[in-house]
Amino acid sequence: MRVLYCNPVFFEYRLPFYKELVRLFDGDFYVMYSPVRYKMCRKEEFCARMQKELGKNAIPMTTDHLFDTNSMKWDVMPDIEKGKRIPFTRGLVRAIAKVRPDVLITEGYFQWTPLVLLYGIMHRVPVYMGYERTCWTERNTGRLKTWQRKLFNRRFAGFLVNGSETRKYLMGIGVPENRIFVGGMSADSAYLKEQVNRLRAKGIPSGGLGRYPGLTFLFSGVVAERKGVTHLLDAWRTHVKDYPDDRLLIVGDGNQLAMCKSISDDMPTVRFVGRVPYEEMPRYYAMADVYILPTIEDNWSLVIPEAMACGLPVATSIYNGCYPELVQEGVNGFVFDTFRHGTIVDVLGKFHQVDLKAMGEASIQVEEPYNACNSAMRVYDALTGGAK
Repeated sequence: MRVLYCNPVFFEYRLPFYKELVRLFDGDFYVMYSPVRYKMCRKEEFCARMQKELGKNAIPMTTDHLFDTNSMKWDVMPDIEKGKRIPFTRGLVRAIAKVRPDVLITEGYFQWTPLVLLYGIMHRVPVYMGYERTCWTERNTGRLKTWQRKLFNRRFAGFLVNGSETRKYLMGIGVPENRIFVGGMSADSAYLKEQVNRLRAKGIPSGGLGRYPGLTFLFSGVVAERKGVTHLLDAWRTHVKDYPDDRLLIVGDGNQLAMCKSISDDMPTVRFVGRVPYEEMPRYYAMADVYILPTIEDNWSLVIPEAMACGLPVATSIYNGCYPELVQEGVNGFVFDTFRHGTIVDVLGKFHQVDLKAMGEASIQVEEPYNACNSAMRVYDALTGGAK
């Protein structure tokens, strides 16, 4: 069976997953991607790494271009919080035909999907969709877009989803449960564990601020409204009245960075690190005692399984699509409602009442079924008929 996964852009965490699928399919698993999009986000070095590690199984689609409706320009670094990115891709159907796939996989309902689906219909090739949205992220989806999705759904052989929240959404728009398969959005667990263990063996200081008697909480990601950082800072102000030795590290940048710095000007327990490359993130996981993500809209945040693979207890919101599978209340972490200030304060305090080492070890165990190898095996089973 020859499988072609049409995924315009993906990053470091996805490589182990794809490499495992190449192995499972005896070399007959291919990924088609857009070099232009890597250039737009200044990730050309990863493009080169991908070609080196996947070789002939990575197929560049060089005629793919994006129009940004915010800047009104072609192939520019977009503001992900503004505008839309409209794809214009010449020759995609011909490029797919050269691979002669027995099975196609596409991502989402837009981007390359209409053309991938067209090829599948024309050549009677089953098309699966990799999908990760949830009822919460799609709560404002209009009727026309929902109608289009229902129309497309009739043509998909199946859906490869992250977890139960995505399954719930798809069933809500008419997809039969037996056509939905949980694959899982895997972190690069092996790499992260290795790097974090090496750093901890060196005795890296907690929080990078020296050794403090309190706990170091870590947030990483885009500092934007949808990540709920302002809500976390509001709760943190209350939390440090009872736990003044605790520290909060915020790694990342975004359009709310200046605002968040201003909010926390009088809170020396908060440190803003700025944006760091993916390969430097193990340093911050090694520094932390607890990982926290107060998102108000996330499909399946990869930072949660990443932190778990590094042996950290985690806390996230009910608006994060991964929480039902990855956060076991009181076992490896806690869940809260970002819009209810008191629930964040309560969860922050709870980490002072538990065995953090035991919770971290539980995180490693809970994350394992969702690592690259296990996620790839579930996808392999779904495509070959082995899924139960």
